[in-house]
Amino acid sequence: MLSKARNDLLTQTGPGTPCGEFLRSYWQPVAAAEEMPLDGDPLPLRIMSEDLVLFRDDKGELGLIGRSCPHRATDLSYGRVEDGGLRCLYHGWLFDRHGNCLDQPAEPAGRKFCERLKHKAYPVQEKGGAIWAYMGKGEPPLIPDFEFLMGPEPNRLTFRVIQMCNWLQGLESSTDPAHTTFLHRRPPGTPSQRSGADVAALRGNDPPEIDIEQTPYGMRIFALHNSANGRKYLRVNNYVYPNGATPSTSAGEMGYQGRVYVPIDDHSHCRFEFFYRHSQPLDKERLIKNHHENIGPDKRHIRRAENRYLQDRNEMRRGESFGGMGLHFPSQDAFAIETQGVIQDRTQEHLGSSDAVIIGMRRALLKAIEDVKNGAPAPWVIRDPNDNPFADFLCTSGFIEDHEDGPSFCRRMLAQKNAAE
Repeated sequence: MLSKARNDLLTQTGPGTPCGEFLRSYWQPVAAAEEMPLDGDPLPLRIMSEDLVLFRDDKGELGLIGRSCPHRATDLSYGRVEDGGLRCLYHGWLFDRHGNCLDQPAEPAGRKFCERLKHKAYPVQEKGGAIWAYMGKGEPPLIPDFEFLMGPEPNRLTFRVIQMCNWLQGLESSTDPAHTTFLHRRPPGTPSQRSGADVAALRGNDPPEIDIEQTPYGMRIFALHNSANGRKYLRVNNYVYPNGATPSTSAGEMGYQGRVYVPIDDHSHCRFEFFYRHSQPLDKERLIKNHHENIGPDKRHIRRAENRYLQDRNEMRRGESFGGMGLHFPSQDAFAIETQGVIQDRTQEHLGSSDAVIIGMRRALLKAIEDVKNGAPAPWVIRDPNDNPFADFLCTSGFIEDHEDGPSFCRRMLAQKNAAE
């Protein structure tokens, strides 16, 4: 369990908070690229308790500025895109994507004071199907060139979903391998909606052996399963600084997922999900159909607290799903994390040995937050494009040799990977 002070340190992300400053040391995804097409409407966003508006100017350039007009606080997301910026509807003040005031049409020609105004604005860029913002201090670092951001467009797909609880609950669920054999248990022979593989046949239904290794990018997570055929089945997942995870899938070496959990405020967050395959296109039609069947127009799960996640106990009794909540894994995760409360009270929890990942990740986060608070650089912030931050990164799943465990398998695979490079 955590003390209240440490739980607050990990969960409070508004401006000026230690965790907020830590998260702001990195680029954060703020929208899916499909939400901001050319000639698209301005998009109101709330990110880490800051109210902002994302827009493209009349040249198609992206901007992210404060939502309240600095004149009389009218909402700029209703504004007109014209004349190089976003114009407030109330008195016509015009702001460009850098936060410069370009025009104050109601002011007399000799009384304008545009040059003295600098509205809140953050750098933004599009990468990997998402729009990213840097909300920190100083020169922005680089966004790491993950395969799920850099691969061929047919091989990757990005979604944004809103979840009604603190960001850390989402991240902890994505890095916790112990829950998958319970919450996500499938009837034998049922193919995964994402990869088509029979997950139960690959992993079995027994909880995995769990181990972790600290790495420069965060933490490597091993989940070793005994499959139904008697062989060892290993999943190698990762926690990635500051708020990301890369879960392997039943597609194994064919690809993996990236996930980033971005606070909206301390009571809600966005889950960004990046699907990726190394060597073949995704079945995007199937993935998009599955997404729209489970996510509403408000970007929240259709199964939600207001309808008790549409739990069907007859479905449970018939063995069609473990929890009677269908077979959509993210909806099952949403149930688990949202019912913990908007901010989980970690002073009341009782952790066991199967929570090694949670304990290890919290320690890494607390150290990083304290280091940034004390003036040290945030870990795994990349500034030199010639650096190779992925020399020790691996995310995969599959059968391993009987004499191997997770760390020995990774040493072998990383040696092969780096030798090939």
